[in-house]
Amino acid sequence: MLNEEEAADATRALVRVKPVPFVSKEQVRTVPVLARHQIIVAPMGTVFPCSKAEWSSLEPLLPDPPPLLVEAGTALPPLFAWPQRAKGVMPMPGGYSGYLSSLRRVCSLVAEERPTPAELPNRLESVLGVKPAAARLRESFLRKIGIVTVQGGACSLGPWTDKWMASNDHRIIIALLHGRCQFIGEMLAAARSSTTNEGLLAVANERYAMGWDTQTQIGNRRGWLQSAGMLADAGDSKVMLSEFGRLFLAEIELYDPSEGPSVITITDTNPGEPLQQTAIPRETGAVGEIVDALRNSATDSSHPDRFEMATRDAFMFLGFHAEWLGGSGRTDVLLDALLGAEDAYRVVVDCKTSGSGSVGDQQVDWETLSEHKAKHDADYILLVAPNPSGSRLLTRAAKNAVTVISADQLGGLCRQHAKTPLGLDDYRSLFAAKGTIDTQPVDERAEEVERLTRLAAALCDAIRDKATAFGRLSARDLFLILSGQIFAEGTTEDELQTLLDALASPLLGVLDGSRSSGYRVTSSPQVIQLRVEMLARELSGKAGGHSDVSDDSS
Repeated sequence: MLNEEEAADATRALVRVKPVPFVSKEQVRTVPVLARHQIIVAPMGTVFPCSKAEWSSLEPLLPDPPPLLVEAGTALPPLFAWPQRAKGVMPMPGGYSGYLSSLRRVCSLVAEERPTPAELPNRLESVLGVKPAAARLRESFLRKIGIVTVQGGACSLGPWTDKWMASNDHRIIIALLHGRCQFIGEMLAAARSSTTNEGLLAVANERYAMGWDTQTQIGNRRGWLQSAGMLADAGDSKVMLSEFGRLFLAEIELYDPSEGPSVITITDTNPGEPLQQTAIPRETGAVGEIVDALRNSATDSSHPDRFEMATRDAFMFLGFHAEWLGGSGRTDVLLDALLGAEDAYRVVVDCKTSGSGSVGDQQVDWETLSEHKAKHDADYILLVAPNPSGSRLLTRAAKNAVTVISADQLGGLCRQHAKTPLGLDDYRSLFAAKGTIDTQPVDERAEEVERLTRLAAALCDAIRDKATAFGRLSARDLFLILSGQIFAEGTTEDELQTLLDALASPLLGVLDGSRSSGYRVTSSPQVIQLRVEMLARELSGKAGGHSDVSDDSS
């Protein structure tokens, strides 16, 4: 696989293929001029010369080759096959209307300063006002979709980006995204009728099998599409296709899951007809029980305590000390993040059920929520409801410093936590939002943890594979070995060194070695797994010989 710098100097050719009928050796033998050909009498070779006369005799047995269609230059970037497109889309600062303004600032910096790939994340920290990890993710994303390229060791703008900068034709950027990321144009098509982020998430998961646990990826795509003027805010947290977006849909090809890996054009035959949705399957496993309890109890208005206890269980799963209080004059659920005297935080949680499946402003006693916060000396207020809706509710929530989350969003956080467990510090940002909950920081942290986990595994695999031939390997050696690998994009030698030190700590003992001597793997993956599981048992108090301590405080 070529990296960006090598690809810039590579020669490429268009190859058009199609399936053809098999021509057997017996059929070839019937052609007189080929009866004694090498491919018949000595077929174990790899290259077989063929004269013009032999080819002329063989050609009638073969189908016509596919025609070479030389297409005229297109005004939009080409489309990658669906499996080759990325699932993750990174946001830009500025809210739903400001993504492209932020992108233009980044592009101006790249064009003027030509930083190296290692320098660009540092520039993005100041230009975008993001943290180092977020800057690395955005730098990698901008290169992945072709907005930024690398030539001669320096970053520059891709040819399509140059065209966008000169013309301000936002179709170019969105077409780049659509061609290289899944569910871009498809999301536009799903918004022909006004819908919410939650509705778009359902389409993404049920029709396109995106497998997203939270609405973050929907929000990220909405930011790009809305800042380009292709989606319009329809009020009440809804969005819908704009006329500009409708015209763009007519220019692109959309993926149809029923057609497999190919792409087809979907025409807008009935703009008002919503996409069909399939029934939501029942969740499985421990986290499935929590998600199902949230989903089912949220609309059981005759038994609100069921929803309160389901909410308590969900936050216990996320690592909080959670108490169900309920009753008159008391908050429904009290959350404590036990992080020590200086870093601990407390959240009062109000749970609202609704038989109609929707909760509005008139159902919330904002003054009482503030009283609960003062009574329990809490840091944050959280409102959990089946489908909190209406601009008035969100406006009042923001005014009263209340964070609002739906039951489905809370269930999504639990599903994500089951795959990528995070710490209580990571979840603090959820409650800091005023009004609609913002899961973006949590999702980015989860992506970073997943990336580091994959990178640590790749380090061990590379050491195990190469150490036999080259001996102990240093961070520099491994940086060179892993360069060009997709999962290692954006990493640095210093980051690899940090991971190596962690893996070589006496506690884990996955690796043996040091910065100066290099590293080797200490045992097989199975033994390493047992060691990590032993540590987990000790930390959870479930190791052999430990007595179980019951907690009846709730």
